[in-house]
Amino acid sequence: MRQAILALGLMAIGLQGAWAQAPGLRVQSQVEGLAFTPLAALPPAPRGADGRLCGFAKPGETPAGRLVSRAGWAVTGEEKLGRLQAVSFAGEFQPGTSGSCEIRQGNVALFEGEQILAVAYARPGARRSIGAILPLEIAGQPGGLRLWDGDFLSQPLADLRAQPDGTLALQPLAPEETRCQGRVTLPNLYGKPITEARRLLQARGWTPVPGERQGSDIGGREEALAQAGVVEVDSCSGTGFGYCRFGYRSGSALLDVTTVGDNPVPSVSDYGVRCGGG
Repeated sequence: MRQAILALGLMAIGLQGAWAQAPGLRVQSQVEGLAFTPLAALPPAPRGADGRLCGFAKPGETPAGRLVSRAGWAVTGEEKLGRLQAVSFAGEFQPGTSGSCEIRQGNVALFEGEQILAVAYARPGARRSIGAILPLEIAGQPGGLRLWDGDFLSQPLADLRAQPDGTLALQPLAPEETRCQGRVTLPNLYGKPITEARRLLQARGWTPVPGERQGSDIGGREEALAQAGVVEVDSCSGTGFGYCRFGYRSGSALLDVTTVGDNPVPSVSDYGVRCGGG
């Protein structure tokens, strides 16, 4: 996959000038392949940054996001980070099968109002690019942001969190996160076989919910998984990426886990929580 460094080039921005725009802001990357640097001005997007190819057609909604849109980039996410506004954006999109999309030339910028302060990007030759951002909850409190990669099957790439000294750091994924204002805890399940994922979930109070189809109503991969003891398998797709869905409950919260691949024991690709149980 081709990577880009945001058309930075690292474009003679003059780091001293960038620091002058962000007094007291310190940034660092602890993740291989990712850089995080101060930046004083947003460069224009490369030609053909058409997010409509993958559903990113809306202009930014925040002042910072609209500035990014006006520069020609496609906005893929906007989230608050304390007093700062984070905007993820990209310059190249490639549609794939089953509604998937590869995002290239992806970045995350931090703004104060409409003033850009710093940007995170994939280094030249990095194996994975940046796709989008989502909020992260740790111990029941806003814990920063989670960066997702730009692959066709997007996976978490890094966490952006404040350090005790105030430095904003790109870090490896936290081993666990919370949801529902701290009422439930989720271990990092990405890439783990469903048999290991269910063990980790049960250790944190999640109970498998048997799939709706049982007995003579179940067949194929669902039957094989259920016979192997993974009774919470709900459905599997016979085409595309071979998704399977599994369900768990903790109090009033429901957890949907998705695996990918046609292996006898598939691996987790995504999961989501419904806090009210509905």
